[in-house]
Amino acid sequence: MILSERAREHAFSIIETTMAAALSAIFLASLFSMNSASMQTLKMAHESACASQVLQQRVEALRIANWHQITDADWLRTSLLNTDAAGSDLLKGESETLTLIPYGSSATGNTQLSRNYGSSAMIVSRNSGLLGENAIKVIWTVNYQGSPNNRPLTRQTVAILAKGGVAKW
Repeated sequence: MILSERAREHAFSIIETTMAAALSAIFLASLFSMNSASMQTLKMAHESACASQVLQQRVEALRIANWHQITDADWLRTSLLNTDAAGSDLLKGESETLTLIPYGSSATGNTQLSRNYGSSAMIVSRNSGLLGENAIKVIWTVNYQGSPNNRPLTRQTVAILAKGGVAKW
């Protein structure tokens, strides 16, 4: 039995329609996947910007303080680190570490403070001799759990503070 011309055309229409539906499904799946990846990238960028904001605010607070305050671990703990920085509430599992190291001298020892989000700061180590230094190296680190999969992330800034002011290093 020989198929008529009209029957052959219908057979090709079904194949073409099936192929078009498959291509549409692949396109939609890739579109949803791309949307999900874009949202994840935006979330990562937002978290990184929040961590940078926390660091910027903390260094600015140091810039405003006087030399006696900056080199006093007790003042740093009670006046600077015992409050949450704006934006830190958006970081999951956020913790901060502040390390002050003598800069440009042969003195040894450092002052280190740490704080977890929502808790009070603690003095890990203290160097009372920082008051007599002309400059100190400040290392401020923010750790948090970021996207994707709550992976541990770290943002850090380093500044050189001198009795005359701040200079980024």
